[in-house]
Amino acid sequence: MVRANDGRILFLIKALVALLFISKISLGSILPIPRSFSYFIFQQGLHPFMNVLLCFLFGMPLVFLWLRVRGRHHLSGFYKLFILVMMSTLFVQTFLQTQYVNSGESMIMQLGALFSSLFMIGIYGLIIPSLWDAEDFLKFVQRWSGILVLISLILFVVAGGQVFKGGRFVGIFKHIPHMVTCATVAFVFSLGTFLQAQEAKHKIWNLVILFASFLAIILTGTRSSAAAAVMAFVVTMILHKTQTNQGRIFKFAFISFAITFTTFFGAQAYDFARGVATGQSALGGREAQDGIASRWEEVERGSQIFLQEPWLGHGLLSKFAAGNDVDVSNYNAMKDPHNIFISAGVVGGWPLLVISVIGVIFMLIGALKAVKSHDISKRQIAVYLLAHLPILLIYHIHLSIGGMADRLYWLVIGFVAASTTRTGKS
Repeated sequence: MVRANDGRILFLIKALVALLFISKISLGSILPIPRSFSYFIFQQGLHPFMNVLLCFLFGMPLVFLWLRVRGRHHLSGFYKLFILVMMSTLFVQTFLQTQYVNSGESMIMQLGALFSSLFMIGIYGLIIPSLWDAEDFLKFVQRWSGILVLISLILFVVAGGQVFKGGRFVGIFKHIPHMVTCATVAFVFSLGTFLQAQEAKHKIWNLVILFASFLAIILTGTRSSAAAAVMAFVVTMILHKTQTNQGRIFKFAFISFAITFTTFFGAQAYDFARGVATGQSALGGREAQDGIASRWEEVERGSQIFLQEPWLGHGLLSKFAAGNDVDVSNYNAMKDPHNIFISAGVVGGWPLLVISVIGVIFMLIGALKAVKSHDISKRQIAVYLLAHLPILLIYHIHLSIGGMADRLYWLVIGFVAASTTRTGKS
């Protein structure tokens, strides 16, 4: 039998988690590399096909080692049942789509996308959370995301024109969602690592990352992520039980400041927040935009796509299809509804839509239960999930092994569903 802290297991886990960041880095702002080259380079970074291949190269050995491990973290029985039902539904729906919906497209590509999605859910949502300690996960992700945020801000200072796309700050990443995800997870996780830090140098490092990551969020102009970061900070301060006089003073000062600010500036803050949401005010360098109206347009457009195939759905590759050709360069945002329920319906019809509704409800229940944990790491992971539930609702369903947010969300959900102590073979 193999121990969960076996060096081989830890190496494979860290490689898989690091890959979710590495795969979205674009080196065009610092190195003279081509925009694309065969199946190796895409948008001056790692090609999605290479990303998937590396996931399998690191993931398959981890699966075989996991089968021999005793002393795993127990995962909630309902969570494992939910994953089984979701995987089964995806399998059945995809097979039917190859016969009745996408019969003119490559069956190999469709089944390949299915296997990749199931593999991603199994590796990031089940296996890694059952083997890795929540504290190690929190620190590892905070370190990677924090360093990449700092590099992005350094590039902003020395080569500002190279780190903006469409007027929005992307840092060292390929696209804006990756910068937003990295900065937000760095901020929320740094709150947890700061509370656990014992030495002054570690506390200073965490404070630097906290400030830098929040600045990066503001530079992206992403309203929902800025709100999630503020919510995570408030919830963390409320939940954390201080053991020292300095901690009690800080907590009292924060609560006093929040009450005072709300009393004197609450109305102005509400008007500004409402203005940002409705497009009357701008946030960071992003032009003012009516976020409510634009999101509703996406809901209506996605609903029309869903109603074309309400029972079987259009498949996992629908947003990459242009005619009969399916390619990563053919991504079409107009076919990617920014609503998790409608997105699930577009992919897998009513069956997957219903499963997504159930999943969100129990995700909320699980996060609320986990924020009461005495383990700071698990609690902070739950805070991240809780603060991001509104973002999950206005984004798409996360089933791509190539996505940064997809893999990160499944990791977070898995750790929320996992126990903090090790049990026998689960």
